[in-house]
Amino acid sequence: MAGRSVLLASAGALLVGLSAHLILVFPANVLGLVAGFACYFRGVGLAGTRRVGFVAGSSFGVLLAGSSLYWIADVLHVLTAGERVVGAGVVGGFLLLVALPYGVWGGVAGGRVGRGTAWVLFAQAPGLVLAQTLVQDMWLGFPWMHPGYWLAAGPFAGALGWVGVRGAGLLVLHVAACLGLWGITSKARRQALLAVGVLVTVSLLPEGFGAVEEGRAVSVAVVALEQEAPSGDSERDDLGLLSRYVLATRAAEADWVVWPESVIRDGEVSLEPLGAMLEPSSQHVFAGALLPAPSGRYNALVELRSGRPVYYKRKRVPFSEYVPGRGFRWLFEKWGIHTLRTDVRAGDESQPAIDMGGVEVIPLICFEVAFSELIQPGERPAVLLHVGNEGWFRSEVLHRMTLAMSMARSREYGLPLVRAVTHGASGFFEPRGGGWAETDGGASAASQPGVLRPRRTMTPFGRLSMFGWRRLVEDPASH
Repeated sequence: MAGRSVLLASAGALLVGLSAHLILVFPANVLGLVAGFACYFRGVGLAGTRRVGFVAGSSFGVLLAGSSLYWIADVLHVLTAGERVVGAGVVGGFLLLVALPYGVWGGVAGGRVGRGTAWVLFAQAPGLVLAQTLVQDMWLGFPWMHPGYWLAAGPFAGALGWVGVRGAGLLVLHVAACLGLWGITSKARRQALLAVGVLVTVSLLPEGFGAVEEGRAVSVAVVALEQEAPSGDSERDDLGLLSRYVLATRAAEADWVVWPESVIRDGEVSLEPLGAMLEPSSQHVFAGALLPAPSGRYNALVELRSGRPVYYKRKRVPFSEYVPGRGFRWLFEKWGIHTLRTDVRAGDESQPAIDMGGVEVIPLICFEVAFSELIQPGERPAVLLHVGNEGWFRSEVLHRMTLAMSMARSREYGLPLVRAVTHGASGFFEPRGGGWAETDGGASAASQPGVLRPRRTMTPFGRLSMFGWRRLVEDPASH
């Protein structure tokens, strides 16, 4: 029985890992996700003891992390040969920690599933989501593996505007648990049909409350030029590359032009001359830039014509840009582990809204696309702006997953999205029926402008985040 449980869970991990590679391809994405987690829950359900449940769940977690997050190892190429051994150990340890919640929940649920314990069926999905939230989201600061992202492309995407990525993922996991425990626990068949019905219903409901209030149309061009993958965290600008960006921007006929993350490596020196070269234009040019901080540098978004930063990145990548938690920092210091290759500092949690002629621009830089709570729309028409630099990573699965996350954020809040990413997918996304439109830029040209229709957030998830739970945690003295 133990071998069967581990085999089922391992097969499930490979199915989910395969579905991650097909995350934008419906129905393969959803079918692989549901089938994989059904194997996980069945493997845990057949475990006769907690120990076997933990082993089965851990096997699932390790294979899932390895098959869908192996691209993390690409960052090792910027280290020296000696540092790569230590870096490989850090990457391996990180993947084991990502795998931990699946083993933990397997240990909790293993041996508890039987025909007479129907309550266990209802605990499976919430229990696994809770374990993920505590370990991956809160401890590691890496909310990457939520199943709701798999719904961003396909007919179930409408559910994201009602219950968000976590809520939609909870429904999907409950369907998988019911299928996996079919014949093991009572009521599994009925609950599976009910959960599918709820998921389909919320996907078909209107995408928002009331009439859609759109602002003026904005034409946007993306300049994401082909360039060599980075070999390190350079502090100097490539003047030839910046010249190409300036020429492409001047040729773009659009209200806004967007450059990717950290194209400008030395903002202190380069912002003023770049602004002067673009001065005759009436365009707003948003560009990623590294700017001096009191200690280290900020990863920022600047508006080039005015030469001012409009946003500082708030969320950094764990074990790459910072070491999370006192325990890990103590361990790294004690063992003399120094693998960080950047001195980027986090910006303030509270930053002023970006107003561009009555349109609110809501920026997300790189890894921040994984954090729904960073999007705090007001009552003005708004646009999501995601800039990134994925040149560190060679695997296509990373590019597909970050695109799915961007689309999911757009779906949650019902806001149009513009995306400018080096070595990744750049383009425009309209959550209300328009879909994804990839840009056609290349080595020296801007994309053809896309027309965005900024609008107020009217999705139930977006309105609740504005006026529901957020008010519960606000300090009344701040009003």
